[in-house]
Amino acid sequence: MAIDFMIMPLSRYLAGDFITPMMAFAWERGVPYTVIGPDGRREIPRDTPFGGSRAPEQRQRYLPLLQEDLAGLPAPISTNLWDETSEVMPEFYRVDPESYQNLLTEADEWRPRPRLLGLLRRTDKPAVHVGASLFLPVDFTAPFALSVGLERIAGSVPIALKQLAAGGFSDATRSARATLIQALRAAARLRLPLIVDW
Repeated sequence: MAIDFMIMPLSRYLAGDFITPMMAFAWERGVPYTVIGPDGRREIPRDTPFGGSRAPEQRQRYLPLLQEDLAGLPAPISTNLWDETSEVMPEFYRVDPESYQNLLTEADEWRPRPRLLGLLRRTDKPAVHVGASLFLPVDFTAPFALSVGLERIAGSVPIALKQLAAGGFSDATRSARATLIQALRAAARLRLPLIVDW
């Protein structure tokens, strides 16, 4: 199963107003791009967004309600919202599924590497932000369930980066850590959410 880290406004993701690298790759080779979902098999015509030809219009309909819901989130999130109307090109990062599953498992049990031969106090908290399924470009303490258009556990981009930098993960997570760090840095640079899509 493919897992992608997708960096874009939530409204764009919800409407399917994007074309993935795999879609473009297939079309460039003259191969139709087909999605198999709960409603069966659906072929996406060349140069058509994932959500269909009306995806850009659908996104515009989502925006007012989504922005209202996001404004109702607790501070500091509601006071540091990203630009949901952003037209910046989405970024996509494909992650190795096995390495990523190892990373999620270890994030639940994570302890940072001790410093100074273990003399400094170690935390007993897991790397809960690393295990999120949606990363917001805002600094906040604890992940939370977000049900604004999609059901996800939201983590903080800057906190997840700190937890990954602290070390303590095995070599089995190396590939996923590298990809996630790269994607989180892009989300911080673009100041947009990172969605884990599987």
